[in-house]
Amino acid sequence: MNQNSKIMGRHLKRTAYLYIRQSTLRQVQENTESTLRQYGLREKLLSLGWDQSLIEVIDCDLGHSDKTAENRDGFKELVANVANGIAGAVACIEASRLSRSSSDWGRLIEYCAMTDTLLIDADGIYNPNDFNDRLLLGLKGTMSEAELHFLQERMRGGLMNKAKRGELRKPLPIGYLYDECGRIVKDSDIRIREAIDLFFRTFCIVKTAHGMVGYYKEKGYQFPHRIHKGFRKGEVVWIGLTNSRVLDTLHNSAYAGVYHYGENQTVWTKDGKKSRPAKREDWHVFLKDHHEGYITYEDFELNEKILEENRQAWGKVDGKKTPPREGAALIQGIVLCGRCGRRMTLRYKQQQKGSLVRNVPVYMCQRASVENDADVCQHIYGTNIDQWISDMIKERLTPEAVRISAEVQKEVNRRKGDQNRYFELQVEKARYEADLARRRFMGVDPENRLVALELESAWNLRLSQLREAEKRYEDELKKNPVPPEDEPGAGVDGLTERFHNIWDSKALKPGDKKRMIRYLVEDVTLTKREKNTLVQIRFKGGSSEQMEVPNVLPNYKLWQTSDGVLDFLKEYGKEYTNKELAEKLNALGYRKGKGREFDGRGVAYVMREYQIPTKKDKYLDMGYITTKEMAAKIGIDPSTLRKRIEKGTYYGEVVRVTDGDYLFKP
Repeated sequence: MNQNSKIMGRHLKRTAYLYIRQSTLRQVQENTESTLRQYGLREKLLSLGWDQSLIEVIDCDLGHSDKTAENRDGFKELVANVANGIAGAVACIEASRLSRSSSDWGRLIEYCAMTDTLLIDADGIYNPNDFNDRLLLGLKGTMSEAELHFLQERMRGGLMNKAKRGELRKPLPIGYLYDECGRIVKDSDIRIREAIDLFFRTFCIVKTAHGMVGYYKEKGYQFPHRIHKGFRKGEVVWIGLTNSRVLDTLHNSAYAGVYHYGENQTVWTKDGKKSRPAKREDWHVFLKDHHEGYITYEDFELNEKILEENRQAWGKVDGKKTPPREGAALIQGIVLCGRCGRRMTLRYKQQQKGSLVRNVPVYMCQRASVENDADVCQHIYGTNIDQWISDMIKERLTPEAVRISAEVQKEVNRRKGDQNRYFELQVEKARYEADLARRRFMGVDPENRLVALELESAWNLRLSQLREAEKRYEDELKKNPVPPEDEPGAGVDGLTERFHNIWDSKALKPGDKKRMIRYLVEDVTLTKREKNTLVQIRFKGGSSEQMEVPNVLPNYKLWQTSDGVLDFLKEYGKEYTNKELAEKLNALGYRKGKGREFDGRGVAYVMREYQIPTKKDKYLDMGYITTKEMAAKIGIDPSTLRKRIEKGTYYGEVVRVTDGDYLFKP
């Protein structure tokens, strides 16, 4: 059968679309012959009878894969024109140029059949309404999809074999590079290596991702980052630490010497194929001790465990611990509820004692309240409890406790050394860059003034940066002086008799106290009673101790007027005015509930609230009359009567009971 007979006049009156595509931009640049061959199909369409004006080339999909129609605007336009009956023919060099997806290929054939559109390739002309042609088109589409599968499996098989040997190159985290033999080695830049080591040492202390961010911000540290894209690709920049970067670094097992592959895998979703994180047991490759690590694999697993515990929003019945956080509460994170056994959380409330306002820790068992809208199990003010814990630690001081304290002090000193080392490396780097800028300036031809001026400016800039780095280093040395290891009396070594002073010193931060307590204490159980709280401590090794600690009074009870003030007012309240009583109370050292001095209004309020008889009550009981009543009796205005009393022109018997208020004898 002559294939040209399939072309009818109705086909030639409609547009013939020539679809051209290459899978990648590299193919577009290098496989130019394939592209020219596709464009050459235009001559075949002219020879088949289509007018030049009715031949339209669609080549906007050059550099796009045909695995799916997504992101292929040219293919979508082609399908739309076919469905609308605009196309008389669709031409491409082969079926794989149009699509390697059976669903997309089958949809195009259906539209061509409905609109009587021909399909043309280098081998022939096909009418989708003809059974034999339709069968052949289906085979071509199936083979095209199978070909893609074979190519992918062949390439993936080689890739997987290379990955299983740990030789497949992939992007490395900061701190690692590939050497000339393709092996993974630590970065040659000592600043980067020191920064990674400092990161993991700091996490052993802070133990939270959020705390790491705050710690780095407080100390002024920065973290290295290698740019992987763009014209600055490969350059290392120093940036502030973020929560996501902390988690990415801690979760990356490469820092523990592990080579892994397959942590993200392709899965089918309703939106097509998507890359999703896989569980570690489902990774394709996981090789331990593949390269030199910054931490051991045991340390990596411990960090993972800490992060998992931190991820728990609420503790469980078994009382999981949380890491020491900011704040003065000494037993935060290791407190259990004596009623339900759950871990108690911590809140801080402001409490005023005299003129001093302080944050008071409050241990709360509120999981049932949050989850089930029930009442809070119990909440306990922790000031007295923390004080008793502190006293107990000092009383139970043993050689082991001293040794632990010494280790803590040594770690604090080492931490200071790490901080100083960080800024010292910054100075070394700045000094090197300044020296390099100097050598460049000295090596330039003096006659080349334009270049010399630019290099001199760069030298001055580096010198300025060096001075700033040296100043930061000097300031850090002043803030964090590190005592010599062999200095007598350094830290807490051998100072049992001075341990109390060290413990109470402001130099020992709450976080270090918490860590010392956790070396000795396993957990603390609190049970609130009417006036006291039962505190049960379980020490490391199984021993325990308990004590009933008086409850902290709430604010409204702390602000109550003292019994001494009430006794004084009851005794002398009938003899003096409110202002006179206030002056006498202040002279005797009495203060109001919030620590302020008394005034007439405050005395009046207290006497009214406690129903204490006043001087006015005393004289009213004796039959004295008020200013208003006396003014009416003598026929003048009350204000006029008060003025006469103040000027001394009233000669009757009068008693002053408050400022501006008088009582008169009838």
